[in-house]
Amino acid sequence: MKKFLPVISLALVFALIFAFAGCSPTGEEEEETTTVTAKTPLPTDITSSYDEESNVVTDTEYSPEALAANTKTIFEYFDIHINELKSGKAAVSMSQSKRISKAVDENDESIPMSENGYVNAAISALDSYMLNTDGANLEYGEDLIAFLPVKGESYVSRLTLDDVESATCVDDGQVRTITVTLKSPALPAVIEKAYDMGNIDDVMKEFEKANAYMTVEKPELTYKNCEIIIRADVTTDEITEVEYIKTIDVSSAVTGTGKLESIGTVPVIFNYSNSVKYSIDRSDPATSTTLAEK
Repeated sequence: MKKFLPVISLALVFALIFAFAGCSPTGEEEEETTTVTAKTPLPTDITSSYDEESNVVTDTEYSPEALAANTKTIFEYFDIHINELKSGKAAVSMSQSKRISKAVDENDESIPMSENGYVNAAISALDSYMLNTDGANLEYGEDLIAFLPVKGESYVSRLTLDDVESATCVDDGQVRTITVTLKSPALPAVIEKAYDMGNIDDVMKEFEKANAYMTVEKPELTYKNCEIIIRADVTTDEITEVEYIKTIDVSSAVTGTGKLESIGTVPVIFNYSNSVKYSIDRSDPATSTTLAEK
């Protein structure tokens, strides 16, 4: 028995060593850190100062020339990968939101919709219950060309760098977010290169529901602050989400009819914003089912 005591003691020592091998000197387990390596490294946007008085965020990381170069690099990445969306197969879920609000001037001050309270109430009512915000889903294997913007085209975007005010990139773990902001105001011809979210005519049709009280003239549209945001997997460059943000200042005139005939014709201006989001899932359900059965 005495011969075995040194062996047992030695075994106990090794057991203690292995028991403490996974612990830090403080007795706490060390946290594992995962390093994410980007498939395509991009310059990231780092805002480092904010002026509360002027509401201006200043990027002190890059000079204006460097920011312009970054925009070019990031936009080129955006242009390549967003147009890959219609290749292959994917399940897609679309959701949207719409809003009507007061327009703002160059000083970000709100502009009254009109000088008539009845007209203002009618316009505001569109935001609360008239605007259609139905979503839609596309099953894996169905036609992406007919579903994703620009519908019916083989591409998703025909925007050029000349159409773009800025393109920024933020990498957060495995998620890459790129925001492309169009020059403002943007011409309708530019919007049509990438957007496929209906037209302001859809909003004008909503006014037809109030024909017993008013009619609306064909509006003048000013597109501004329009953005496309993509989210991609940093390690694969595959886009998982696309969001289109379109805001329009709508200038028109409303003429009272019926009980509101006495208001005459009233100039109106309001802002119409529409956000549409597409979530992309490229996993093949058949493959997933097969793996699950195994």
